[in-house]
Amino acid sequence: MLEKNMRFGDFIKRKRLEDPREITLNDMSKKLGISLSLLSDIENNRRKPFDADKIEIFAAFLELSEEDKAKLYDFAGRDRGEIPSDIEDIMMYEEIGKMARFALRESKAGNVTEDDWKKFIREIEAKKKGDSL
Repeated sequence: MLEKNMRFGDFIKRKRLEDPREITLNDMSKKLGISLSLLSDIENNRRKPFDADKIEIFAAFLELSEEDKAKLYDFAGRDRGEIPSDIEDIMMYEEIGKMARFALRESKAGNVTEDDWKKFIREIEAKKKGDSL
């Protein structure tokens, strides 16, 4: 399945099944502190994604990368029709969020192009690499 078409349940199921420890649905439900049937429903996209606390437990237990953990939050937010909970505070209540919302609205209006965003991201990536050297 293409990641752009993937939902939260698809992603967590794939990650659980890919783990070399062969983690069962029952194992994961116990780790998360939720019922087996609830986890099954979430994995099969019949129920809404679990909350941020459970996302953190899931990501830590499966030793997911920061990129995969961000995807978890993004899929959960998309399935709920909400801003991903890991960035909600900054997006809605901090000055940088005000700037991000402005930039996104300018993009929606056609005043900021995909190439502009790519240039911005490349600059951030270059800065991160410079910081880590």
